[in-house]
Amino acid sequence: MELTTQEEYSRMLKQLLPPGPAWPRGDATSLMGMMIEVWAEEFSRVDSRVRTLMREADPRFAVETFENWLDDWGLPDDCIRAWSSANQTTLRTLLMYKIKNIGRQDRSYFVELAEMFGYRIVIDEFRQHSVQSTSMDAVCGENWRHIWRVDVMTGAGSVMGYHNMLGPVNEALAWWGDRLIECLIKRYKPAHTDLYFGYYSFEGDNA
Repeated sequence: MELTTQEEYSRMLKQLLPPGPAWPRGDATSLMGMMIEVWAEEFSRVDSRVRTLMREADPRFAVETFENWLDDWGLPDDCIRAWSSANQTTLRTLLMYKIKNIGRQDRSYFVELAEMFGYRIVIDEFRQHSVQSTSMDAVCGENWRHIWRVDVMTGAGSVMGYHNMLGPVNEALAWWGDRLIECLIKRYKPAHTDLYFGYYSFEGDNA
């Protein structure tokens, strides 16, 4: 339904006037005519604001209340503040994702979550080593059943560095990390599990 304009409200108000010469409809300079125009302008303004309110009730299209939507859903949070690509468009996408998703505990959920932020990850899970394990299986104890590892293959925020001959003697041989992806995965990981991260350089060397 299209917005009702001031002219349309003015015409409708005049049509509601009683018949007779005491109620002129074509005289815009009379007190009654000017009052009708004032009322019509206000009715049209209220009509416009009601339609705006209906739009603002949908976070996909909200403009004036967009910041309120973000506050209500806790955005941007500590993880998003570490994301250099965060802007109104990406925040709206994240807002809709947070509204529509309740989270899961399967691998694909975390892979999809990482993909939203431009990361490609591989998840490794561990189990206790037994006589049925192959020679390629990691030798893990009983406590490893609740441990998993996220291998970050690609990501703009990933940092990897290596010690070289110019580095000081107290420098680590290698260092790595990514604040954004680690914050996101840790936030949604199952509470009873322990999580480790591994990083792969573009040359294929892992850390």
